[in-house]
Amino acid sequence: MNETGIQRTKAAAPSHGEPRNPRLALFASAAFDLIVPLAVYYILRQNGVPLLTAAIIGGIVPVVRTVYVFARYRKIDGLGLFMVTMMVIGTAVSLISGDARFFFAKDGWLTAMFGVWMLITLFFEKPFFLHAGVSIARTKRGGAGAEVWERRWDTEPQMRHGLRLLTVVFGIGMIVDAVVRVVLAYTLPLDDINLVTTVQWIVVLGGLIGFMAYYTRKHDLRA
Repeated sequence: MNETGIQRTKAAAPSHGEPRNPRLALFASAAFDLIVPLAVYYILRQNGVPLLTAAIIGGIVPVVRTVYVFARYRKIDGLGLFMVTMMVIGTAVSLISGDARFFFAKDGWLTAMFGVWMLITLFFEKPFFLHAGVSIARTKRGGAGAEVWERRWDTEPQMRHGLRLLTVVFGIGMIVDAVVRVVLAYTLPLDDINLVTTVQWIVVLGGLIGFMAYYTRKHDLRA
């Protein structure tokens, strides 16, 4: 085994206070952010809570998770903070206007902004998925693992192509999801929007993650 291979397989202890299994943490946070708000929303609706009020209360759940992550790990989730900030702004506008459809559509605008931001990173030296890989490598193998991951970017053209491709696929996927989500928010019966768009997001995210898992395994791009 050459030196690069030894560096890739060398394990280091995860940073103290961070999740030891990043994949499990990802699925746990996704489940919490998707399933729990949906359950809260429909429980409240069944008990006669007005639609917009129920949707806003359900939407508080991701905020609680972001605060919990910061309190436990003393780590600010940049994406989570961005999403929470935009959710607060969207909720405020919905309350002022009283437009429940705008409240549901705002998730589409957030997803679109995230997708556009991903694509914009392609014009900089390092795309989104390089930074994501660094975070995963640091969680799994510590600072040394993150350094090895970053050095691969400098020495392996195949890695640079692969991470740029993943960034393109995810960016476009997010934008397509956003367009569909906004259309659904303004066409479906109000009480159906939350369920349909949540299922839609699970399908889209599952497809993107499935592609990423296949592609990174095939091309040795696991962080």
